[in-house]
Amino acid sequence: MNSLWPIVIGGVLPAFFWGITAIFQKQSATSATGSAVYLIAFGAVCALAGLLAALIWRPAPWTAEGLGFAAIAGACFAVGTGLISFALFAYGVPVSKLAPIWSCNVLVTLAIGAVILGEASEVNIMRLAAGTVLIISGALLVSSA
Repeated sequence: MNSLWPIVIGGVLPAFFWGITAIFQKQSATSATGSAVYLIAFGAVCALAGLLAALIWRPAPWTAEGLGFAAIAGACFAVGTGLISFALFAYGVPVSKLAPIWSCNVLVTLAIGAVILGEASEVNIMRLAAGTVLIISGALLVSSA
């Protein structure tokens, strides 16, 4: 397998689809759908996608530990998504102002990965610091445009 495929499959395509997701989330909010209804519909489709994936790709065995981590990930995602939906619905915030701030989530992932998962030795600290400054600067610049 070409070394570019994992980047396309696990990075470029998710970024594309998540970008589109934000647009439909905004459309849902402007169609008078509150955060709770959005989360129910969103969660139902995610569950159906999981069932379909289980039918197509023979899933790995279910473990209590794996299910627990998946549930925590889902809870974190639901809280974040619910807050975004609430801000879009209740305050009418432009999605183009919020999306650059969401992109800073990578900094949270990097920090937790480095500290809790012990991946700090696998990253170049100078590049990480420079990238952090650029990400924050970009988010501030774009969200204030």
